[in-house]
Amino acid sequence: MSKLVDYEGQLIHSNPLKDLMEEGKFGTSFTITIAPGLEVLQLAKYAGLKSITLNMEHRKTDVETAADVCVMCLALGISPVIVVPCNQSEWISRLLDNGAQGIVVPRINTAEMARTLVKYSKHRPIGERPLAFTPQLNFDIKNFNGAFKAQNDTTLTIPMIETKEGVENCGEIARVPGVDMIFIGVHDLSDDLGAAGQFDNPELQAAIKRICRAGTEAGIFLGLGGMENRLDLVTAFRKEFPAIRFAMAGRDSFALLKGMRDVMAKMAALDE
Repeated sequence: MSKLVDYEGQLIHSNPLKDLMEEGKFGTSFTITIAPGLEVLQLAKYAGLKSITLNMEHRKTDVETAADVCVMCLALGISPVIVVPCNQSEWISRLLDNGAQGIVVPRINTAEMARTLVKYSKHRPIGERPLAFTPQLNFDIKNFNGAFKAQNDTTLTIPMIETKEGVENCGEIARVPGVDMIFIGVHDLSDDLGAAGQFDNPELQAAIKRICRAGTEAGIFLGLGGMENRLDLVTAFRKEFPAIRFAMAGRDSFALLKGMRDVMAKMAALDE
């Protein structure tokens, strides 16, 4: 179940994913795209997952559903991470105020964009996010200093790099104070490099390594997305760059489709 941490008398739900990565271990997250039911979160806990990622960039999930997912995750002791559609306060601060413990913003291409993300996702003195009575704080603010520190320490601010421009500026992005992790959107990055889905492409691999070097030098975490079917590459990159502490570990649509296909193949065999 969830764990509460004390900051100067201010209690807050711990972030299991961040705790795991800070221990030097490898964290994974299952992506929810089409099945945001609370029962799915119960299954995730039973399966041993430490984190769920809710994709709001490409899918139809609304803020109310996202908030329900986040609160349930907090109760279960699973880190709720949300991919928001854009780098704006009404998405970033609002989702964090409703229980998210990590925010991923796609297509962060410059240090200025990363600073905007930090501004909206971190409280003072790091950013300018207003303090709210959040589920993470159990809707109870004991003192402002403790609450500011508690929220900042348990919130993962994660720019996603998935373009050539982002690769060019990855060093500056990684050094922005308040950035906790760079998440590499490998699939979209391959597309932007003109090698969509070609994970063995030398230019793509060089770009991934360039981002990893930047994150390593900045002393932040690194994450990989879209490589669930190339765990050989994930293993190789992690061996070269120990700062890679996070990767996506599948998604509901793929899991359901595979399950359906497996069942139908077995049923079809009955006619043979």
